[in-house]
Amino acid sequence: MAFTARAGNPDTASVGGSVLLAVGLVVAFFGWWSWWTVAGLVVAVAGALWLTVAPGDE
Repeated sequence: MAFTARAGNPDTASVGGSVLLAVGLVVAFFGWWSWWTVAGLVVAVAGALWLTVAPGDE
């Protein structure tokens, strides 16, 4: 599955990545030392990657 910004809204990638990063960190924090921690960290890493990779696709 590929995540791309719509042509009419260049901030979509930035907002989407930021939301994933924030949600992932919150889930990892509140799910301390459980499988929720791993899931939260995976979502946070996905958000960070989205922020670094998505803007370069334009």
